Amino acid sequence: MSAPYCREPQPGSFDCNSVNATASPFTFHYRTSYRFYFLAKIGFGSAYLWYISDFFRIHLAIWNQLSLLLSAPVDIVFSGNPHWDNLIRVAAIFLNGKMAVWILFLTSPIAVGIYLWGRHRRLQFAVGCWMSFSMISLTALAGVFASAADIWLNCIFVFYSLAALLSPADLWEKNEGSFSKTRWKHNADLASLYAWFMVLLQFSVYFFAGVNKLIDGWGPWTTGAALQNLAFDSSMREFVRGTPVPLWISLVLCYFTLFQRLIVPFGFYFQRYRLWSVFILGSMHIGYAILMHVNLFPLVGIASLLMVLPAGKISLNEEISRKKKKKKKQLVAKRHFLLPARQMAVCFFSLMLIAESTRLTVFKPVPWENKLMIVPAWKMFADGGISAGGKWRIILSTPTGEVDATDLSLQPLPHIWRDRFYVDTIFHDVAGNNVGPNSLVDRLLKEAERAYADRQTQLHGDATVLGSAFDLYRRSADSAKAQPDGFSQR
Repeated sequence: MSAPYCREPQPGSFDCNSVNATASPFTFHYRTSYRFYFLAKIGFGSAYLWYISDFFRIHLAIWNQLSLLLSAPVDIVFSGNPHWDNLIRVAAIFLNGKMAVWILFLTSPIAVGIYLWGRHRRLQFAVGCWMSFSMISLTALAGVFASAADIWLNCIFVFYSLAALLSPADLWEKNEGSFSKTRWKHNADLASLYAWFMVLLQFSVYFFAGVNKLIDGWGPWTTGAALQNLAFDSSMREFVRGTPVPLWISLVLCYFTLFQRLIVPFGFYFQRYRLWSVFILGSMHIGYAILMHVNLFPLVGIASLLMVLPAGKISLNEEISRKKKKKKKQLVAKRHFLLPARQMAVCFFSLMLIAESTRLTVFKPVPWENKLMIVPAWKMFADGGISAGGKWRIILSTPTGEVDATDLSLQPLPHIWRDRFYVDTIFHDVAGNNVGPNSLVDRLLKEAERAYADRQTQLHGDATVLGSAFDLYRRSADSAKAQPDGFSQR
């Protein structure tokens, strides 16, 4: 890859035959086709609109009664520094007000349109920042509904702004896939810095998801129990949830999952394996979409894989023509992208992504990383589903006996696929005895009691509540049985 000239461009760090790249191994371009590049951007834009729609519905519910179930702003840690938290809290409350949320919601299609248009580097830098800012703002007071896929999507727009910042204006217009019917028709190859970041980001998502499975769930993932456990997880769709998986099938699928995470992503950087990598991981995402409620994750994953699809080969005439322009290309590169400062910046952020992903396999993120949604801690199902299948109920003690108030307490939720994040958080908080005053558990119990009292009053019945507690259902390895753990708050 360090040769001054080569017949076929190599994927990964550079493209020796691209119009705007040289033979230096430090240009940090990834070669992809215009159509796949643009289709990937359409996927990212669609995922962003989906995210905005979800959190708009969540905020509609918050303005109704959902706020009673969520942590109060004063209890939320934003940076870990009390002085800064006070300032950030004021901004977060403003950005989660009705006017601000409506503005973010109504401007989201405009932002996506500019993002897909792709022209004018400074404008694209601004729109990437705006899309990231809007995502962070909408989740600032409702982080319990956020997922790892949201962090992945936010990083996509952060790196888009970074690519716009580091690319010279003329190279941006040529290499970063701005919308053009002519370019779509000819489907030219691109040597894209943005694609470089996207492929590296996707590599880190898959690879470190595998590493975390070995660290946090070595037993379940190496003995085949993981997929047996996850068959009972709340993320599974109803038609497959609870389906028994034979051990030999689960064992094979567990090791195939580890192969997908730890080995297949390396194929992104080898021309002959790129198509196979896309096929294997794309099939995985399609399977997720069919079997599980992980709606945003498959869309972001498949869109990212489109940039990995192999670009077309360069014809002999194009090769000769580009060879004649070799000196001119080198001058362009020296004048623009190959400036040492740009090389060092791209190298720094690329290494930081890998270093942070490595650090977060062992250590926890700091609060500000969580709130800025830049935490590359890819721990999806890392524990092997050891708590999968756990459920809870809220039991109220009344003068007429015990009453199951679970459904009544959850009525304020937005009733979208993200509800399960809140329900799972409650289960883990109850199991971990995180039930102190003003905790999510405490607030949910209070809401259950209030909702029951209101209903009884409407029915002209006895609204007295003598006490409340949680009843946990834990699925054991051999059989599922109820194990009530009451945490009375009254």
